[in-house]
Order: sequence, then structure tokens, then C-alpha cells
Amino acid sequence: MNTLRWCLALSGWAALAAVTLLPEGNIPRAVVTTAFLLVCPGLAAARWARSAPLRATDRTAVGERALLALVLSLSLAVLAVEPMFLGGTFTTVRAMLALAAVTSLLALLPGPGGGRRRSTPATPATPPEDAPEPDAERPERPDAG
Repeated sequence: MNTLRWCLALSGWAALAAVTLLPEGNIPRAVVTTAFLLVCPGLAAARWARSAPLRATDRTAVGERALLALVLSLSLAVLAVEPMFLGGTFTTVRAMLALAAVTSLLALLPGPGGGRRRSTPATPATPPEDAPEPDAERPERPDAG
């Protein structure tokens, strides 16, 4: 397991510890909690669901991944908190506990398709024997530019 997965798995529990141990209105509590809520659940979900490894060579791909993590984090926070509000059981500790558990689960589970990626050799596509022969001459397309 790589370091990112462990950091994501432990980030929610660190934020939960900040919420329970630090006094209300404390700046480190607000920074840790906000950073966790805005980044970590969505990053864990995006990491879990992606099919290819992220290569940080393209700035637009990195920006797209960051925006996806932000949107997924906010969506997961709403999905975790809304039932608590409707049921009248909302507390900050319960909400952080639910999000920490979801984030740890998404960070530590292998992605869809299993933990191993198998590479299958490419086989050349051969037409069936009863398929008609392709035309020998094809009309040429005029140049577009």
C-alpha cells in the first residue's frame, strides 16, 4: 500500500481527534476539519474509482482531479449529514465519525476490478472467413485544408 492511501485513511481520524480534543473556535481545529472535509473523502473516492494511475504531467488533468475531489467531498459530506439532520441526531462528532469511516474504507479497499491489473496480450482482429473482401479501390477524400 502506498503512502497516499494510508494518509487518506488516517486523515479522517485526525480530523475527528481535532474535533473532539481541541476547543471550539480553535484555529487548528478549523483548519484540520476544513481541509479534511474539502479534500479527503473526495480524493479517496476518486482514487478508489479510477481505472488508470494518475500521471501528474498534464496540468489540466491534475486540475480536473482536484475539482473532482472537491465536488465528491462536498457530495459525500451532504450524503452523510442529511440523514442525521432529518433524523434529529446531528452532531459534529457523529458527522466526522461517519466521514472518517467512509474515507478510510474507500482509501483502503482495492479499486473496482481487484487489486491486480492483468495485461492481456493484444490479438489481431481477423475477419470471419465468410466476410466479403474489402474493395480494392476506395474513393479518395478531397483534402480538407
